[in-house]
Amino acid sequence: MPRSVDHDTRRSEIADAVLALVARSGTEAVSLRSVAAEAGISMGRVQHYFASKDALLLHALDRSHRQMEERIEARARAVGGGDRAVLATILDELLGEHPRTRDALRIHAAFATREVDERARAILTDGDDAIRALAVRVVTDAGSADPDTDAHALLALTGGLSAEVALHGAPVDRARRTLTAMLDRLAPATARGPAGDPE
Repeated sequence: MPRSVDHDTRRSEIADAVLALVARSGTEAVSLRSVAAEAGISMGRVQHYFASKDALLLHALDRSHRQMEERIEARARAVGGGDRAVLATILDELLGEHPRTRDALRIHAAFATREVDERARAILTDGDDAIRALAVRVVTDAGSADPDTDAHALLALTGGLSAEVALHGAPVDRARRTLTAMLDRLAPATARGPAGDPE
C-alpha cells in the first residue's frame, strides 16, 4: 500500500510541474526534459511514469479537472439553492478565473484540433453530458420553448468566453458580466449574488 501511495504522490508532483510550465509558458513548453527540471527529478523518473508529452498533458488535465470539480462542489454547497444556482456556479468556474482552471482550458485547447484516443477523449469530455443535461433542465424550468438550443447557446457562449480569458487574456469580469446577462435572459433569477447565483 505505501508503494501505491508513493506512486500517486509522484504522479501528482509531476502533474503539478506540468501545470506550472503551462501557466508560465503554455503547452509548447512541456516536454519530458522540461518537466523533469521543473519537478527537480531525473528525466528517467518522468519517463517511468509518462511515456510522452501527451501522456503528461492528459494526466495534468485530469488532475486539474478533478480539482475544478472539488471547487465547484464547495462553491455550490456555499451558495445553496437549486439547479440554476449550481449551473451558474459551474459556468462561472469554467470561465477560468482560477489559475488551475485556466491551465486546464489551455491544455484542452492544445488537444482541440488533434486526433485523440478514447482515453484522451474521455478526459477531455468528462462531465460535459452532465453539464448539458443540467443546462437543459434549468432553461426548461424557466419556460424555454427550445431548451436544447438555448442550453447549447449558453454552453457555447461559456466556451467562447473561457477561450478569451484563458488563451487571450481577456478580463474575467467582462466575461462574467456577459455570461450572467445571457443566463438571466434564458433563466431569470429573482435575486442574484455576485456570480449571477440566486441569493
